[in-house]
Amino acid sequence: MRTILRGAHRDRGDIAIEAVIVMPLLLALALVFIAGARLSIAGQKTDAAAQAAARAASLERNPGAGQAAAQQAAADSLASQNQSCSATSVSANTSGLAAPIGQISSVTVRVSCTVPLGDLFFLDGGPGVRTVSSSFTSVVDAFRTRG
Repeated sequence: MRTILRGAHRDRGDIAIEAVIVMPLLLALALVFIAGARLSIAGQKTDAAAQAAARAASLERNPGAGQAAAQQAAADSLASQNQSCSATSVSANTSGLAAPIGQISSVTVRVSCTVPLGDLFFLDGGPGVRTVSSSFTSVVDAFRTRG
């Protein structure tokens, strides 16, 4: 019986050492998972913003108004979905709005959102950003009057 107790006493403190080694690894794995989920959701929200912006631009009558509508629709879409972007870029190819009536054309909008990831590492505004981008093309009504 005495030899069994000696063997059990030799392992005292091993759990604490194992926890010191394993817990940071588990925490790092959880943070990577959260960062991946955040980027995936940001990509989906950027897709929705690009679609809304392209649709809004395609409903306008001239390229200038199409550009403004795309900018506003993308900003509104990202804001309504509570998507936090440290930088946002919206570029719209609205040359299809200048096509003659009867000609099929389209408007393409690309939306980029820079997603901050530094807060995952407990550093306010710390390092780590990723940019997600999405583009969408919307057909312009061939017989709609243009300005």
